[in-house]
Amino acid sequence: MQSHKPRSSAKLRIIDAAFALFFMHGYEGASLSDIAKAVGIRKASIYTHFASKEAIFSELLQDALESECAFVKSCFAADIEPSMPGEAYCHAFEARYESAITLRFLIRMAYAAPVHLTDSSAATFNVYIAALTEQIQQALQPYQLDSAQLALYTDAYLGVIDSLSVELLYAEGLYERRFKAMLMLYHTAIKQLTKK
Repeated sequence: MQSHKPRSSAKLRIIDAAFALFFMHGYEGASLSDIAKAVGIRKASIYTHFASKEAIFSELLQDALESECAFVKSCFAADIEPSMPGEAYCHAFEARYESAITLRFLIRMAYAAPVHLTDSSAATFNVYIAALTEQIQQALQPYQLDSAQLALYTDAYLGVIDSLSVELLYAEGLYERRFKAMLMLYHTAIKQLTKK
């Protein structure tokens, strides 16, 4: 992941406005004029900081990725006995979604990316999934699973996160019910294992 050089306050305001507008209206529904208006600058001033709307989008994707991968790591580091592997992240997921535009943006762009930016959005989301995969597989190490079992339990965990992501994105109002059901299934599967 790349690190950014220090950003001016104007550039930070553009980024914040773009996160909100791209999340609310999608890439196509948010214009540079909308972003400039939200920041309180002229549209031409955006070009001082970004070459194009696509450049803003790319930087937002990178910011979201860095932020969410760091959050994943912090949650997995917080997993303590007797919780199940990855449970801290599951419990923090809804609050994170509500409080962090970076997660909302990352998930929306994974499921509803602009057509011409689908490949870059998917590649970025796959890095996030790879970070989750790495963390859950490390958390499952005490169970000494063979490679097929490790792949199965990893996919089950990713399925939990995927289900919760869809529920939050499309706001069906069933998040709590789905969360409890998915966590129950995950607990049942993990309890079948014994640590070695």
